[in-house]
Amino acid sequence: MAVLIVEPDAQEIQAISSWIRTCGSSATATTTARSAMRMVSRDPYEMILVNLNGDPSQVLALLEMSQSLADPPYVVVMSQKADLEDAVEMMKAGAHDFWVKPLSGERLSRTLQWVSEKRERKVLSESSGPLPIITRNPTLLQLKSMAKRVAPSRATVFLQGESGTGKELFARYIHHHSDRRDKPFVALNCAALPETLMESELFGHEKGAFTGAIRSKEGKFELAHKGTLFLDEVTEIPLHLQSKLLRVLQENEIDRVGGRHPVRVDVRVIASTNRFVEETLREGRFRKDLYYRLNVIPIRIPPLRERKEDIPELCEYFMERYRVIHKCPARQITPEALALVRSHSWPGNIRELENVIQRAMLLSVGNRLDASSILLDRDPPPASADMELMPISEMEKRLIQKALASSSGNRTRAAEILGISVRTLRNKLSEYRAGEGDPGGEAE
Repeated sequence: MAVLIVEPDAQEIQAISSWIRTCGSSATATTTARSAMRMVSRDPYEMILVNLNGDPSQVLALLEMSQSLADPPYVVVMSQKADLEDAVEMMKAGAHDFWVKPLSGERLSRTLQWVSEKRERKVLSESSGPLPIITRNPTLLQLKSMAKRVAPSRATVFLQGESGTGKELFARYIHHHSDRRDKPFVALNCAALPETLMESELFGHEKGAFTGAIRSKEGKFELAHKGTLFLDEVTEIPLHLQSKLLRVLQENEIDRVGGRHPVRVDVRVIASTNRFVEETLREGRFRKDLYYRLNVIPIRIPPLRERKEDIPELCEYFMERYRVIHKCPARQITPEALALVRSHSWPGNIRELENVIQRAMLLSVGNRLDASSILLDRDPPPASADMELMPISEMEKRLIQKALASSSGNRTRAAEILGISVRTLRNKLSEYRAGEGDPGGEAE
């Protein structure tokens, strides 16, 4: 993977380049955003690390230019100070992340791996079409059949299921079998966006609508025109934007931030959530009228522990996939290894299984994948009958502490363990800071 470093300090360049090369990627460096623009226009880069210290207007110009490319790179803006206004301005202009120095080699390594995996999945998807829904489970086969039948319609579909069960896979399956298959499929993870960026990401904005809006920008609805928009974790959309989303679904037109006139759109919406919708409705965090508008075709995807008959075929599929990607020799899984995989509860569902098989393929020796290569997270212990009684708020706090400890402070992983969004976890930690103290955890 090619990484461009935009940094005036020679020692910083040397340190960052060393980290990048240790991770197996190539590093090229320049000292100014202006020269970086010439380099980006000439050569493709998968990732750009740019130092904000200097002329912010040039960094904004680099962001604008890089985001206009057919295959835009993943851009991280670095800064010596934690300035919220700078962070918001850069991310509105197209930056994917904002890091405060000194940089962490571990964080950089994780980000490089994530970007690399994301691009691998994109290449696979573009070269061979949508990934298949592999199942022998009667319930899932019935859902797959229903999804195919409703695909040609414009009806909204609401996918519910635990994290990692394949909700986006189902959304792409529906799009692929619709008459919109040759038009865009646009996915938006609503839980991953700060509230300040949500409206602009969904509906777009006009130039000058807010600080940092140096150009007009199309939102996801406009980008998905004539195609399909997948709203992942839709229950995380703030209440004040839910009414605006409902109007778009009813009127088929959007209002850009700072816009004077509505823009007509023709979009098929598929939404998903890993939350208990009934709970969010009861607590007033999700509008009932929006829920009914989205829930025209409800599809509840079962977790992997309820469809273990699919595990052998899924293992075979992931083995073949990563045999090609990583050039691994293993072609078969031993009965002992398969029995070990089948005995696991799979709290992370198919996503966890895929990661375990990929890791096993890299660790395996020879043409058979044996049990010694299968490294599983320990299943959660069964609930004790004599569990200590305590207030629910205290139990919640202890669970968050335990999740953060088991994930080495990584909030994204802790949120996945708890089955909540990163935003919800962040809000809980803020409550604890205001009270008795933060349970801990820094990494996102």
